[in-house]
Amino acid sequence: MNIILNGPGRSGTTLLSKLICYHKDLAWISGWVNRYPHILKLSCFNDLYRKELINIDFSKTSKMPKPSEAYGFWNHYIKRFDESYRLSETEIINTKNAIKKIVALQGKQHFITKITGDLRTNIFNDLFDDYTIIWIERDPRVVVSSYIKQRWFYKNDPEAYDNLTMNEKIKFYSNYYLKNYRGSKDANVKVVFYEDMCQDPVIFFEDLLNYLGLEFTKWHKEKISNVKINKVNWSFYKSRYNEEEISLLNAMLEEPLTEYNYNRD
Repeated sequence: MNIILNGPGRSGTTLLSKLICYHKDLAWISGWVNRYPHILKLSCFNDLYRKELINIDFSKTSKMPKPSEAYGFWNHYIKRFDESYRLSETEIINTKNAIKKIVALQGKQHFITKITGDLRTNIFNDLFDDYTIIWIERDPRVVVSSYIKQRWFYKNDPEAYDNLTMNEKIKFYSNYYLKNYRGSKDANVKVVFYEDMCQDPVIFFEDLLNYLGLEFTKWHKEKISNVKINKVNWSFYKSRYNEEEISLLNAMLEEPLTEYNYNRD
């Protein structure tokens, strides 16, 4: 089984990846392999992520291998890892072989990876006979607010960012979110929600792993139960906007707010 974790960005993909990748049967691309994609044998060390020794949780140690949003890996084997690129036969063969080796080196049964934004089904259709997309959503006002806070696309041009009015930022980032939200409708995705994961992570992963046909072990449950989740919701960001800006956010994001039943308060 091949699993693709995705979302519009700033929606909980990293937390979802972190917690599901504790599963004993899942192979994934580590930050080590992402940095050195030609050295696939580094995948042998991924099980350190699940190890504890003398009360040291290796998954929380900075130098240990962790699940990665592995664009370094994808861009090593594929010329352009984007939704418009068509893979060559050589790229298909080399990437397939690399993924098979990663799974084999970890001694696992299934492969999982995390990306954000575009579905890139053009690429995954060539690489996998079958795969499941888990798409994680979050209150879109929080997502857009996080884009603004992180200055997405403007980190290297702070002057241009500062010259934008708040209304301009809301429109720009709302349209980016909506592009990804609407793009997720182009494939059969399993939609899950950040808020549900935060409210009761054990029930959330029990449901998700059952959907995927994977065992939810006692160790995995305990591991997830002990993770401290920083819950950031709309009320955290709402006070940063005036009434006009809140109205603009609600208007721009009306479609997903309605579909996902988020309150407008």
